[in-house]
Amino acid sequence: MNTQIQTEARSITRGQAVGKAAGLLASEALSTGERAELRRISFEVPFTPALWKVLFYLRDEGAPVRIGDEVDERRWATLLMSMAHCIEPRRNLHDYQVPLGRALAEAGWSELRFTQLLRARGPQLTVLLRRMAQYLSAKDQPANWADVADLLFEQEGAKADAVRLRIARDYYARRYQQEREAA
Repeated sequence: MNTQIQTEARSITRGQAVGKAAGLLASEALSTGERAELRRISFEVPFTPALWKVLFYLRDEGAPVRIGDEVDERRWATLLMSMAHCIEPRRNLHDYQVPLGRALAEAGWSELRFTQLLRARGPQLTVLLRRMAQYLSAKDQPANWADVADLLFEQEGAKADAVRLRIARDYYARRYQQEREAA
């Protein structure tokens, strides 16, 4: 019973786990090859040695990683694949202060692509998140990757709707502000 109390005290939120994952990706603990392996993850082939290394690390840090739950493992794989495009030693584009919607607007992500992203679920979401990550990386645009985790892990129901609405508000608020500044 004492072990259970210690485990509960060590639990961290998914958002905090994103920060730990970003720290690991930006550190020398992962090789260049392992980061490349993470970037190559696909919905069809999500499970790689590098993925397992990161998942077990996160679980040991108290993250809500459910080893053995394939849906959960695939969602973490997609998140880590996306993050690996934007985070490496000497460049960490994870910033809790830059909401995903605002980051996409600042980077110039089109409204069409944005609405496709918010409507996507399952394998289609994986494809669009890869494109989004590559785009943000090319633009050197920081974003809050905890928002991406929320998008991935909350795909159905009221929580999913709330996540998408929050991301949309941030995107359109920044777009509106950009239009006013340009006028």
